[in-house]
Amino acid sequence: MLNSAAQGLRPYFATVESLVLRDMHLKIAAIFLGYGVIIWQGAVGAVLGGLTLLLVLEVVIWRMFTGGAEFRSLGKTQILQVSLVITTTNGLLYAMPALFMAASASLAIKVSGVIWVLGIQIYAFNTWSRFAAFLYAFLVPLVIMLVLTVFQLATTPPVAGTMTEWAVTFLCVILLIYACIESLRHSVQTEKDLIAARAESARRLAQLSAHQRLDGLTGLLNRPAFDASLHAMLEDRLHLGGDIAVLLIDLDSFKPINDTYSHDAGDQVLQHTAQRIQRRVGENGIVGRMGGDEFICAVSDLPNTKAAVDLAKDLAAAIASPVHWNDKALRITASIGLAVTGDNRQSPDADVAALCTAADQAMFAAKTSANREPVLFEAERFAPRMSTEERQALIEGLSNGTVCPHYQPKIDLGSGRVIGFEALARWHHPDGSLRRPSEFISQIEELGLQGTFMTQTARLVVKDVQTMLDQGLDPGQVSFNVPEIALATTSGRKDLQNIVLAHPQVAKHLTFEITEDVFISRAAEAIQTSIALFRQMGVRISLDDFGTGFASFHHLNQLDIDEMKIDTTFVAGLGVKPTADVLVRGFLNIAAGLGVDVIAEGVETDYQRRELINMGCTTAQGFLFSATMDVQGAIQKLIDQTPAASR
Repeated sequence: MLNSAAQGLRPYFATVESLVLRDMHLKIAAIFLGYGVIIWQGAVGAVLGGLTLLLVLEVVIWRMFTGGAEFRSLGKTQILQVSLVITTTNGLLYAMPALFMAASASLAIKVSGVIWVLGIQIYAFNTWSRFAAFLYAFLVPLVIMLVLTVFQLATTPPVAGTMTEWAVTFLCVILLIYACIESLRHSVQTEKDLIAARAESARRLAQLSAHQRLDGLTGLLNRPAFDASLHAMLEDRLHLGGDIAVLLIDLDSFKPINDTYSHDAGDQVLQHTAQRIQRRVGENGIVGRMGGDEFICAVSDLPNTKAAVDLAKDLAAAIASPVHWNDKALRITASIGLAVTGDNRQSPDADVAALCTAADQAMFAAKTSANREPVLFEAERFAPRMSTEERQALIEGLSNGTVCPHYQPKIDLGSGRVIGFEALARWHHPDGSLRRPSEFISQIEELGLQGTFMTQTARLVVKDVQTMLDQGLDPGQVSFNVPEIALATTSGRKDLQNIVLAHPQVAKHLTFEITEDVFISRAAEAIQTSIALFRQMGVRISLDDFGTGFASFHHLNQLDIDEMKIDTTFVAGLGVKPTADVLVRGFLNIAAGLGVDVIAEGVETDYQRRELINMGCTTAQGFLFSATMDVQGAIQKLIDQTPAASR
């Protein structure tokens, strides 16, 4: 029990220490007064031992809490245990004078004994009211002595006291009054401390609330606080009218500042940018930091949409002003997208999520535009964006293989045999659906994952072709689209080269499909170099969607290709538009003159097949022959047309 009480007091050791050492002068004065009176009354032998023991115990407890050398080996729990035992003993010893005073015949001394007991009680409550263990340790023996004192009063009839004895009573009264005043003072101080603690707690809670609402670096609203404030603005709009503009600001070229000059420089740029945005938004709006180098603000009371666009331009100009750091002028620009509430069909819905998403779409459009001017969201210009969950699913799909190639057979029109495949990306979505590229390619571009998508597709195609070869099958020519950036950059070319080099026997079965856009690319020379390199490795090059882009005869003369693909739009016009027949014949004649193969895409009717054969086209693909299939379906196609003896 003693150990449990001490363990409970251990977290408050410092407070107990201050209480034990407090009022030491008062305790010494009380000891000598109380024991002095009963010695004066003639009870020398009976009380001398109690006086000595009380003084020794007070010295012991004082030395324990002040770090006396003889007690340094004791831990805090042990000191508290000893202190509780001493406090119980001291309760008896402090009350002992009252017992002897009550036994005196003098009325004055009897009254002094009662006052003495009351004074000790006041001291006990005054000192130990916060700690029940110490209070009980002191009061239990005191109550026992109080009962004995009352018994003494009842059994010894009083006689009139002398003036000297009443003087002693007067001293006891003064000591009692002093104890009462001290008790009141400590109570007042305790109340003040409590009020101060509550005020400090309220201040810290407010500070914590501010920290939870504000960005630590810039002092702007963080994202949750901004969303809550924007929600309140939108509710006010229902009653007050007017439109609200939300502007999403993304800093361009911020990362190089961090990398080149340090994060301190980057922090200063962010702080100055925050201040500039806050000054221009003023009291008519709110400003938040989305995280990283993105800011967001919402402004009300703008007269029209043009005013919102003008504000965005003003913000862009302000942000572009240099930030001075260590004698350096740091310059950044900003891409700004804005969305404005309204009642027309071009405006986003007037809720937090819709406005922020619309502003985000507009910001992305600004970032990818040539002039980097602020862009206003207009519904007809923007397709619906993926949710955060959809984006994460797509990123995971690229890494776990659920975004993978499916294969559409290329058919020899004379024999009907499969002589190759075109690899077309498909996404096995978590919801169980199979999604076509038109449903996710734009999101891949938005996420900046074109390189990852290209290398993953190439890696899987090469792996599938290797699987076909390992099974003794002839996959023919397997083609897939290679974007301009993969051929125009050293890193893209290197990635493709490494994939092909890892499976050298696959190279002669691969065809890279490129579009006519490569002819107008600023990196056309680098693309031509890449094409030459891959052709040397055995890879064929196919010009996809011929006739729909910017190619001219001059361009065809510049680039070495092995194949041309007639676009679906021309094949669909056969027998419908006379010009389609003329153009397809012309393409076939051009290909024959250049010595390259031709594949007709999008063949869906038997009439189209017959017309192509009549025109001299030997290879085609389309739904007339087969839809796309996964790799196992493609392998089965090859198995079905391969004699068992040759496998």
